[in-house]
Amino acid sequence: MIIDTDEIVVKRMELGAKLDASSSALVIIDMMNRFCDAKWLANGDEQKEQWFEDGLDQIIPNLQLVLEDFRACGGLVVHVVNAKWTESGRDVVPYQRGRDYELFDSHPMSVIEPLAPKQGEVVIRKVASSAFTATGLEFILRNAGIDTVFLGGQYGGACVLYSLIQSRELGFENFWIGDAILYGSEKNQAMVETLVGSQWATMASAKDVVHALS
Repeated sequence: MIIDTDEIVVKRMELGAKLDASSSALVIIDMMNRFCDAKWLANGDEQKEQWFEDGLDQIIPNLQLVLEDFRACGGLVVHVVNAKWTESGRDVVPYQRGRDYELFDSHPMSVIEPLAPKQGEVVIRKVASSAFTATGLEFILRNAGIDTVFLGGQYGGACVLYSLIQSRELGFENFWIGDAILYGSEKNQAMVETLVGSQWATMASAKDVVHALS
């Protein structure tokens, strides 16, 4: 297995790289009020709660940094939220039914204030893990002339990863903003970053992205 060898090469953004903001999109996934509540995420596990608190304290400012840069340079900004349309949740993908999710556009399922969408930014509402599944996101990106996608948000081992894999299958170039993504655990982070960086996307930091687009 490749993960058990010393032959893994993680692709990272090159120093001094320059990218075209007009053909780039920042896709911020599931940064909603409920999903940014460390206590809710930890479900009673104090150790996990501390992990999530520390993680959110890191990724929110980094997402803000990239978001403001995209706004300044005219890149496309996409906010993705996960919730349900019906009270029963019968509209969502089966494995998400029964979760403590509320209706779309309710306060718990809306984007947190520091990252709140502005007029002219895209908001995608999904009832599955991937930002592309039955949402029209690909159609919007194609119409906007986008060929490069920058991913941030949560979880790195779930919705962000699902979105990345589908984005790659659709032919977009992808950048994984490592310090702007929340993971379920340290082990999960190590595993996902290794797989992503060696197989599916170019790894970058928030500052890397800002330098590349400025």
